[in-house]
Amino acid sequence: MKSFGFIGFGLATGLLAAAALGQEAQAPAIKLGFVDVEKALASTEEGKVKLKQLDDWARPKQDEINQRGKELSDLQAEMVSKQGTASSDVLEDLNRKFVSRKRDLEDLQRVAKRDFDERQNAVLRDLGGKLQDVITKYADQNRYTAVFILKPNDLAYLATSADLTDTVVKLYNAQYPVQAKAPSPAPAK
Repeated sequence: MKSFGFIGFGLATGLLAAAALGQEAQAPAIKLGFVDVEKALASTEEGKVKLKQLDDWARPKQDEINQRGKELSDLQAEMVSKQGTASSDVLEDLNRKFVSRKRDLEDLQRVAKRDFDERQNAVLRDLGGKLQDVITKYADQNRYTAVFILKPNDLAYLATSADLTDTVVKLYNAQYPVQAKAPSPAPAK
């Protein structure tokens, strides 16, 4: 009789182990997604509008920097051309003018870069916060284990079903629609 008890105990232990393995096999699968954040931010309707506004703000400043750079280059060419023919006083005056304008250009570049970076960071914070909300909501609703920032050059392979960028852009546009600009009022008669 003892041998049947031992066999029964062994059988019960084996069944419990098999059941435990069966439960492990049925554990929920890990679901991963990837979002190309740069592409998403540039592809949303709001992102397009805000990035165009940033570009429109920066273009005149860049044009001014380019113009001053050309003037500096012209002044340097003038200094070179007068090197053997002009007096030392004229050359010193040109050199002082060149150094002063170069310093002014560098200051202008520094201020423009600082202002641009501040504006760009504000836009990216605003859009990025909204994008994070959309990603979080989508991932929760669709039971994703994790959603990673996609850097296409860092991956050897990515299944198209794991790239959530286009889906996130559509959801973003639906959740944060761009308000059409109100038409300008008609001039009073």
